[in-house]
Amino acid sequence: MKIRPYRPEDQEPIIQLWQACGLLRPWNNPYLDIERKLDVQPELFLVASMPTKTSSVA
Repeated sequence: MKIRPYRPEDQEPIIQLWQACGLLRPWNNPYLDIERKLDVQPELFLVASMPTKTSSVA
C-alpha cells in the first residue's frame, strides 16, 4: 500500500468507495465535497492506493 496526495484521477474511485461504504448522503454532493476539501488544506487529502484499489483519508 502506498499513501500519497490526492490526484484528480482519484475522484471517481474515491466516490465509488464512499458509495460502497455507505458514506454518501443525498444532501451532500461528493464532487462538491472533494472540491471543498481541495480548497482547504489539500495537502491533507491523502489516498491509500494498492495496485487494484484506491482508498481516501481526508
